Amino acid sequence: MPDLTKPASAWNLVWDADWVTAVAWLGASRRVAAGNNLGEIVIWELPDKPGGAAPKPVAQLDAHTNVISRLACTPDGKTLISSSYDHTIRYWDIPATFPEATVPLVLNARAIEDATRRKANGARVPPALETKVCVLKPARTLTQHKEWVISMELSRDGKALITGDDAGRVLIWDASAGTVSKEWKVPKGWVYAVGLSPDKKQACVTERYTLVFDSGRHAAVKLWDASAGTVSRDLSNEKEFKGHHIISASYSPDGKTLALLRGGESGGNSGKPTLVDPATGKVLRECAPGHLDGGTDLASHPDGKHIASTGRDTTARIWDTATGKLVSEVNKPRGGQFKDWFSCAAWSADGAWIACGDQAGAVQVWSFPV
Repeated sequence: MPDLTKPASAWNLVWDADWVTAVAWLGASRRVAAGNNLGEIVIWELPDKPGGAAPKPVAQLDAHTNVISRLACTPDGKTLISSSYDHTIRYWDIPATFPEATVPLVLNARAIEDATRRKANGARVPPALETKVCVLKPARTLTQHKEWVISMELSRDGKALITGDDAGRVLIWDASAGTVSKEWKVPKGWVYAVGLSPDKKQACVTERYTLVFDSGRHAAVKLWDASAGTVSRDLSNEKEFKGHHIISASYSPDGKTLALLRGGESGGNSGKPTLVDPATGKVLRECAPGHLDGGTDLASHPDGKHIASTGRDTTARIWDTATGKLVSEVNKPRGGQFKDWFSCAAWSADGAWIACGDQAGAVQVWSFPV
């Protein structure tokens, strides 16, 4: 097993198009995909060992027209699934070998744009950092959602998919067939985070309705019977969650622990991962210290004993779920509060690598010794 106490920076994967909003590893491979605020998706193929020059993207997935909210890949690494604010969920066939790279992709487009805008003030416009990629088109597009698809999770066996939108609709899918097996609507607000238990019997759904400085704002977190579409437990009034926007939910691989993360709606170290027994709804423990001014994403480690959280404080933290104690922490090489924070995280299938997307348009990758 990897030693999670010893993270080592592997690469800063530069993209620099816009805020990276989602990341995913493709099966057991060293391929990692990222999506951004523009609806773009790219894929890198990483070496087996860290170090050396940062790899450049090898493929671009072209179809979405708005924010990529989530990415997920089937366990065999052959199908990537993306959800987007363009109201669609798309399936992408990932070839064993990518086609010839023929399409130019500029990896510092935003830096060029910013410098061009400031050129009158003496800013130097950098030369284009260009590579070539192949372009893939979606194999299937699901259009049952009619509003922004904000959240999505694929079951660990790749057979079921749960999605939620800002109209409050939750859909459970047969992932292979692309058909809806169950649907319900939350009482109020958007569906903001979703999680599906490994046995696919329970779903965690968080609700959010944001009205700044208004008593009408709403936040809730509930456990649902996924087959009946009914609420089994409402955790909203627990002191750890009451009034807090829960931004991410993740079940452990054995389904015995549910991790929930507070988002950025209150000051201080408010971004605490909180661990819940999904069978009883009982809060087991909090992980502290929380991320400054809120967390952004959670990812359960394949060993079932650890989670990773990311936050606005430009850190990613590894936690022991049995104790709630901090195991290790990594920081962005640059940035600061409300500048280039981490927005998403994903573990590799073997748990020896973690990838975190950031606001600067890059993906940071760390490795752990085995």
